[in-house]
Formats: sequence, C-alpha cells, structure tokens
Amino acid sequence: MRTGAGGPSRARGASAAVATPVALSLGLLVVAGCLLGWYVPGALAEEAAYRSAPFCPGAPAPTGSRECLDAVPGTVVAKEPGGGRGSRLPGLRWTTDGRSAPSWVRLEEEGALFSSVSPGDRVRVVRWRGAERAVVAGPLRQETAATPVDGHRLPYAVGLGLVPLGGVFGWVAYGWARRPEGAARASWPVSVPMACGLVLGAVGFFGPLVTDGLLDALLLSAGTAVPVLAAGAWLLRRRRNRPPGPVEVLPRLPGRERCFPGAVVGAVPYEVAGFSTLVAGPEGLAVAAGEEPGAARCRVPGSVAAVRVRPRAHTDARAVRAGAGDWVVECRDGDREVLVVAAREDLPWVLGVLR
Repeated sequence: MRTGAGGPSRARGASAAVATPVALSLGLLVVAGCLLGWYVPGALAEEAAYRSAPFCPGAPAPTGSRECLDAVPGTVVAKEPGGGRGSRLPGLRWTTDGRSAPSWVRLEEEGALFSSVSPGDRVRVVRWRGAERAVVAGPLRQETAATPVDGHRLPYAVGLGLVPLGGVFGWVAYGWARRPEGAARASWPVSVPMACGLVLGAVGFFGPLVTDGLLDALLLSAGTAVPVLAAGAWLLRRRRNRPPGPVEVLPRLPGRERCFPGAVVGAVPYEVAGFSTLVAGPEGLAVAAGEEPGAARCRVPGSVAAVRVRPRAHTDARAVRAGAGDWVVECRDGDREVLVVAAREDLPWVLGVLR
C-alpha cells in the first residue's frame, strides 16, 4: 500500500501546473493572431478606401452612406473642449442647412480647426459610409473620432505586445514540462522569461504608436528581441550553472513505511539500475523496484550519513538521468559520496532515517 506522497498525484499536479501557462500562451497568441491577421488588415483596407475616396458630385445624400465623400454644409452652434469628467473628446455642436435640430460631432483632439471656429461659423462635415469622418472649415480640416485614419495603430500595438507575452508563457510551460517538480517552484525560470516578455511586450505595444509604418514597428520589436532574449538566456544559464547552496530541512522520523519516487546515485552496491522508489521506515532507508508489495528492495546501510541538502544541479548528470526528483541529499558512506535524489516534500523522511 502506498503511504507517501503519490507519484500519480505528483504527475497530475505537474500536468496542471504546465496546463496553465500553455492555456495562457495559446490564448494570448490566438488573440494576437486575430488582431494581426484579421483586424489590422481590415483597418488598413478601410483607411486606404477612405483616403482614396473622391467627393460626391451634386447634393449630399441625407444619410451620407455612399462610398464617396459627402461634404454636408452647416453652421457651428456651440463648441465643447475636451477633458473633464470621463476624458470627453472635444466636440462641435452644429446644424445642417435647413435642419433645426443640432447635433454633436466629436473630434480626435483640439487641433487648429477646433481653436479657430466659433459659434456661427460655417463648416462642412464629411460623411462616409454612414458616419461623420472629418470637419472642414476653409483650408483647415480635422478628423473626427470616427475616422478610419490610423485605426490600425492600437490593434497592431496590442497584437505586437501580446506575441512576446504568449511566447513567454510557452517558454515557462516548456521549462516546467522538462522539470515539473523543481522548476515550478523556482523563481528564476519564471522571473527571467517574464521580465523578457514584459520588456518585449512594452516595445511591441509602443512601437506602432511612435513609428510611422508597420515595418518600422516590426523591425523595432525584432531588433529589441535579439539582445533581450540573449541576456535572458545568459542569466538562466549562469544561474543554472551556479553551485547550489545548502537548504535547511527538518528531519522527520516515519512511524511506518513511506514509499515515494526517488533514487540512490553513487559508486556503491546499493545503487540499482531501474530502482526508482525510496522506502523510508523505522528500519531505515531502502531503494525499491516499485511501490507494490513484494517489489525487490535493496537496503541502504546505516553507515550512510547525510551531509547537506541542495537543489539538483545541472552538473549532476547521473542524478538527472535518474529523473526521480529535483532535490539531492548529499551523503557520505566512508570515503564515498552518495546522492539520494527525491522531491522536496519527501526530504524530511529521507533525513529522518539517515544518521
């Protein structure tokens, strides 16, 4: 009967831990793909159609829903500056010739046209595809909040900003899948990719807002990604190769046998290939072929003494191949070094049965 922390439960926990960043990565990349692959091309096509549309001949249509530009003449009734409650956009209250009910048209900003017109001045409001797109007063022209000009910038910025964040969560998921026990608890395999992702996401977001074209923003993001990712990889490699320090763990003496994944590594006769279960009990420590009753066991002698506890290092090649846990109890059996590999939560039982 299994009495320790379960291997299946650990596997389910590791799978759940990996599933979260995978879901986040896929979700962010899907949103970025929709923005960059569908919304941005549509916004660019609408802007191109608007810029190339000629003014309609003859009298303007009542609804202004044509593909050409309807310039509707009217008179400014009132003006409202921007800001205030809710960061309201600046607006002009105007009425068309022959219509008594005035209406508001909201502008992008308080530009030269907004500053120059006053109530009673004549203006023309440009309508296109059923919406008021610009206001013209003499030689001045100012776009409204409904203009399709630069309508691609914000979705392009969001899309470029989400791509590196989605990649970061994929990076974290890959690291956790390779080391589902230790890596999920370590801060560096998460903090370094997240820092890289935030930097690249910020550059990707602000790039389309400060550059003139799509290619310029893309080149800015790609040029920033090279040094940022190189620095992140260097930090992770440097951290991984740093000799791990000792960790304090309170030993616990088991009152009955506890079985959990683990292995013994060293030039000793009780290192048995294929034995990937540790048994800690009142009689000491043993390595077993499995958790089933009657599985073959090999007793670890009482001469083995624990020296220190540390995370499993990348240089522990044999411990890595054993694949039984991400923590190591360094031991001595006379003049021979012995490593007991186990998960973090099982270390107290290992230390409890070693002298």
